[in-house]
Amino acid sequence: MAYELAGTIFNIQKFSIHDGDGIRTLIFMKGCPLACLWCSNPESQSADIKVMDVKSNCTGCGKCAVLCEYGAVQEGSFDIDRSLCQR
Repeated sequence: MAYELAGTIFNIQKFSIHDGDGIRTLIFMKGCPLACLWCSNPESQSADIKVMDVKSNCTGCGKCAVLCEYGAVQEGSFDIDRSLCQR
């Protein structure tokens, strides 16, 4: 019997050296039901899809402003108008 697994990726962290020996890539998933008090990523507990902007990851290419069909991304500053954002 074959099973199909699906999930929403929250973050991909390359070259992680914490929590054990060696260098690894970590893939963080959305929707953890455990709600541990010591959780390092409580924002990932909700399974709802949300737009996350990390200014340090922005290359200034402008693709986000062009691709946003709701006009929520301000061209030039690339700030997100959350009242227009549908995701």
